[in-house]
Amino acid sequence: MSPETLNPQKPLNFFSALLVSAAIAILWLIPVFTTGGPAATGGTGAWGFVSIIALLSTIIAPFAYGWYSRDETGAILVGALPFLVVTGVSRIISSNSHPGVDYLACSVFYIVSLSLVGGLEGFFAAKKTARSLLIALLLAGIWAGIFFSGIT
Repeated sequence: MSPETLNPQKPLNFFSALLVSAAIAILWLIPVFTTGGPAATGGTGAWGFVSIIALLSTIIAPFAYGWYSRDETGAILVGALPFLVVTGVSRIISSNSHPGVDYLACSVFYIVSLSLVGGLEGFFAAKKTARSLLIALLLAGIWAGIFFSGIT
């Protein structure tokens, strides 16, 4: 067997996964930096449209990247990294301080669960079997459910 058939993942897939993750993170952060902070994101107008595109790309990108590249590691990165980076940056630049331990625990649980589900979605999509694709689609729906349950 040739080396190409033994290792179907190319070394550049890691960098393409990071580029996809960075593009999604930038889509999330454009409204944050242009409207004055995380509390002002969304809404109507152009920035609300960019937020919708960011949300849809966060749900679809791990599935699409895993499906087309079969790169499990890259698909996990595309699923977990963008939302983790975005929420970390928005927490750092946020002017609101919520000193309660309950708030911190809920925030960490929310962010970690979304990153975990997104990473698993990409992982299962990269396997490219009928069963794993169904699991990846189910995880995409779970991601959307968790995300919308956290909006307050």
